[in-house]
Amino acid sequence: MARPLRIEYPGAWYHFTSRGNERNRIFKDDTDRKEFLSILKDSLEKYMVRLHGYVLMENHFHLILHTPSGNLNRFAQRFNTAYTVYYNRRHKRSGHLYQGRYKAILVEKDSYLLALSRYVHLNPVKIKKIKKLPISGQIEYLRNYQWSSNLGYGLLRYRNDFMCYRDVLEYTGEDNKYGRKSYREFVEEGLLKDVGLPFEGIKGQVVLGESGFVDWLYERVLKNVKPDKTEQSKSRELVKEIPQEFIIDTVCKVFKVEKVELLKRRSAFREARMVYIDLCCKYRLFHKSLKEIGQELGGLTVGGMSQIRKKLKERMQKDNSLRIKYNQCNKAISNE
Repeated sequence: MARPLRIEYPGAWYHFTSRGNERNRIFKDDTDRKEFLSILKDSLEKYMVRLHGYVLMENHFHLILHTPSGNLNRFAQRFNTAYTVYYNRRHKRSGHLYQGRYKAILVEKDSYLLALSRYVHLNPVKIKKIKKLPISGQIEYLRNYQWSSNLGYGLLRYRNDFMCYRDVLEYTGEDNKYGRKSYREFVEEGLLKDVGLPFEGIKGQVVLGESGFVDWLYERVLKNVKPDKTEQSKSRELVKEIPQEFIIDTVCKVFKVEKVELLKRRSAFREARMVYIDLCCKYRLFHKSLKEIGQELGGLTVGGMSQIRKKLKERMQKDNSLRIKYNQCNKAISNE
């Protein structure tokens, strides 16, 4: 099974969740919940991660995280392991507490943070017995649910010192009585509309953002990162595919060579073909394996392509004209 693609960079925002193994409970009482929050606070401080929302349910939890240092995985490993050790020791059990690894969806802040915050805070009223209540009953239940950051967003006396409130409240005004009142109304309006997470905004099951954000993410973060085999399928869903024909047309235009010549194994336009091979490897690796790319290029082996790319790099260090043409091709393709 493909492992979820892990994307980390300084300043990233995440919707972070973990669920109990076989959907079993991960909190047996309030002592567990209090210790969970204590471990969470310690982990946030240790890795300088910022918490902007949370909710604890019986068999899972949700966090909204901001990572100024781009270190989500280190935080997650320490946090989930520490709570598992505590829980197993207290309840005299062993083995996995959580179902697989954590799930972290990268979030485009400006487009989805407010909606995500509402989704997280509405979780307590999504369980069957509460959904059967009239809206007034659901609102009352939500206003009295203490294992969530929702109360702190509405009333100062319920705030936790390990929470950050300002970023979300900027979207409903400010962190003042008017902004807090607007946020509370925004969340409770979600009960009337029965809103959920905007799943249509999720790309490749790992990013909650608009297409422009995904393009930015690819250009600034993912383009030069090779996913491992277990992450390959998720990266294919996320990153736009550059058609091979577009790469061919671009190289032919810049090097002023006919397509039939470019595609020959023993082309007279050797430098153009080397650039073509390198760019195919660079821009199609998220969607094809190197072996598949080699087959598309006329039966080249992985080792053969590696040698060609190495020779091209050496030539460009000595040949300024070749380097300029390569950069022209690269720029045109990256802007596609």
